[in-house]
Amino acid sequence: MTKRDIVQRCYKKNHDFSKSLTEKVLNFILEEIALSLNRGEKVKLSGFGTWSVKKTSKKVGVRFKPSKKLLYYLNTPNLDAKINR
Repeated sequence: MTKRDIVQRCYKKNHDFSKSLTEKVLNFILEEIALSLNRGEKVKLSGFGTWSVKKTSKKVGVRFKPSKKLLYYLNTPNLDAKINR
């Protein structure tokens, strides 16, 4: 599913908003999620899941690897139940 598909489905369910407004709202929500993760905050969407960013430690030795940030996602039991029906 793409962002365009999400906008189409939202528009079909509610014709009160234009497609362009629906897309702007979706872009705003996704941008806020990305900014929060960039600041190191956890993002929790009730009934869906939790995103967080964790930093790996430096690897010292012959094959040196710098630390980097990794995105973690944990879905809720409600979402698990909906997926595994």
